[in-house]
Amino acid sequence: MLDSLLASLFAFGFTAPDLLALGLFGAVWFGYEPGLNLVGRRFRTINFTMKVVRRHWMENMAKREMRVADAALMGHVMNSAAFFASTTVLIAAALLGALAGLDGLQQTVESLDFTTRTTRGLFEVKVLLPLAVFVAGFFRFSWALRQFNYAIALIGATPGPQQAERAEMDTMADLTADVLSQGAQSFNGGIRAYYFALAALFWFGGPYAFTLATLAVVVTLLRRQISSRTAVAIRNEARKLTRY
Repeated sequence: MLDSLLASLFAFGFTAPDLLALGLFGAVWFGYEPGLNLVGRRFRTINFTMKVVRRHWMENMAKREMRVADAALMGHVMNSAAFFASTTVLIAAALLGALAGLDGLQQTVESLDFTTRTTRGLFEVKVLLPLAVFVAGFFRFSWALRQFNYAIALIGATPGPQQAERAEMDTMADLTADVLSQGAQSFNGGIRAYYFALAALFWFGGPYAFTLATLAVVVTLLRRQISSRTAVAIRNEARKLTRY
C-alpha cells in the first residue's frame, strides 16, 4: 500500500526531498499552536502571559460603571481582524486567478534562476499549498471576529460593581477573559498563516529552500514568543499584575 502510494507520488513529480519538506511543513503548521500551548507556562510565552493581562483587564472592566474605553479597545481589535480577513480573501482570490493561467505562470516562474523545474502536477500543488494556508487563515480571522463579538456581549452583560457581589464579578471576568483569549488565539493563528504561506512560496526554489524557510519561520515565531524584547516586557508586566 505504502509502496504504491509512493510510486504514485513519484510519478506525479514528487521527489523524496519534496515529500520530506512537505511533511515537515505539515507537522509544523498543525503542531505549532498545540506545542506552544504546552510549553507556554514553562517559557512564559507572549500568548500565555497575555492571558494574565486580559484577565486583569476584564477584572478592572467589571469594577467600572462606564465601559466606553473597553468598548473602544475592542473596536480596534475587531477592526484589525476584519482588515486581515478581507485582505486574506483578496490574496486567496488572486491565487485562484493564477490557477486559470497556470501554463504561463509556470513558464514565467521556472524561467527564474533561483527556481526549479517540476512537472505540471507538482507545480499545481506548489500553488495550491499557499492558497490552502490562506484559506485556513481566513477561517481563523473570521472565527476570531465572531469571538470578539461574543466578548463584547459578555462585557455588556457583566453587572456593575453596585449590582453584583465580588464573586459573581470575578466569575464574569474569568469567562470574558477566556473568550477574549480564545479570540486572540484565533487571530494569532490567522497572522501565522502569512508566515507559513511565505515559507510555502519558497518551495518554488526547491525542497531544500522550502525546508530552510519553514525552519526559519518557526525559529522567528518562537524567538518572538519567548525571548524578544516585547515578550520580556509583557512577562515583567504580568508578574507585576499578579502581585496585586
